[in-house]
Amino acid sequence: MDNWIRSPWFTRVVSLFLAILLYTTVAIDEANTSRSSDIFLPTASTDTEMMENVPLQVVLDEEDYVVRGVPDVVNVTVEGPRSVITQTVRQRNFDVLIDLNGLGPGEHQVEIEHSGISNQLSVYTEPQTVDVTIEERSSVTLPVEVDYFGREDIDETQVFAGPPEVIPSEVEVTGSSAEIDRIAMVKAIVSFTELSQDGIAHDAPVRVYDTQGNELSVYVDPSTVDVEADVSMSEKRYPLTYETTGELPDDLILQDINMNPVSATVFGSIDRLNDINLLEAVQVDLSDITETTTVDVDLPLPRGTTRIEPNTVEVEVVVDQAVEDLVEDVEIEIENVTEEQEVTFIEPDEPIIDVMVSGTSDDLDNLDPDDIRAWIDADGYVEGEFYIPVQLEGPEDIEVTTDLDRIRVRID
Repeated sequence: MDNWIRSPWFTRVVSLFLAILLYTTVAIDEANTSRSSDIFLPTASTDTEMMENVPLQVVLDEEDYVVRGVPDVVNVTVEGPRSVITQTVRQRNFDVLIDLNGLGPGEHQVEIEHSGISNQLSVYTEPQTVDVTIEERSSVTLPVEVDYFGREDIDETQVFAGPPEVIPSEVEVTGSSAEIDRIAMVKAIVSFTELSQDGIAHDAPVRVYDTQGNELSVYVDPSTVDVEADVSMSEKRYPLTYETTGELPDDLILQDINMNPVSATVFGSIDRLNDINLLEAVQVDLSDITETTTVDVDLPLPRGTTRIEPNTVEVEVVVDQAVEDLVEDVEIEIENVTEEQEVTFIEPDEPIIDVMVSGTSDDLDNLDPDDIRAWIDADGYVEGEFYIPVQLEGPEDIEVTTDLDRIRVRID
């Protein structure tokens, strides 16, 4: 036995066996990193698992572009050693992305990539590619309106002493040029109940809509705003007045204007109401009146208030047919003539004229000719012959005219 062990062939055979064993062990370790079969030595088991709703990132260094068509999440399936899968699924410290650098505006099909996943795992994404559209970026600054929910049938003018204030009143909206062109309104979504109780709504989300009421996928800065409202509602009653515009036809005489009601209640903050002394006059247009008529006229809402009740008033315009008559031989008086001056009438040669009067039949029946006055004003005239305008005066409801607008006199 000792001789056999001391034999050089024994040493050679043992050395060969150990070399083969060492080679086999190394080969098995390398094989375990790429396949699931066990060779000679035991290894970790191979498995497959899918991770749902993995965020998909977009890599695009160009700030002048926006991207449409990118899904928010994708599904990722990994295959490999169970221990590696378990760690990957639990930590999720990897990225799934599409790289759009180098791509210009237009439609593109882009392969989904990943980074940070062990090379011991095979990786599959669903979908494997996405169709995206790259468009030029555009920005615009727009005012924010208030849109309520939970409002039911309540009018804001019944609750707030003034229009609610949005802070900030404007936001910057960024998106593709096509989307920016579609913008019809920008609204802050506010709980009506919260605002009416507290007078303020914090962090109201801002939404952007097109003309059809569809929400647009754009970036809004800031994305939320505060809305403040004055809930100290008060009221005050004011008398109504009117002003006429236009002229009645020549054959009509204005008899009266009656309003119903004769006052209105204005709602708003007490400070604003105390600043209002008188409401703006109701405008009554006479140009279209052909007979006694009742019309509805809108009451103007004072600036800084919320509502006025009623918001319309009935206005009755009472007219009558005009009657004309001639008052003859009305004496022409002379005003502002000194004692040293003598005035001689040339055209006409007597200081009398005929005056046409126009009014209702009742007014003319009660007219006294002495109520008609005609005169000329000699103030500022020196010696010589002059044409001086004739001035007329009559009762308030009667129109007085004459064919002789001016007369010729001589002053000595």
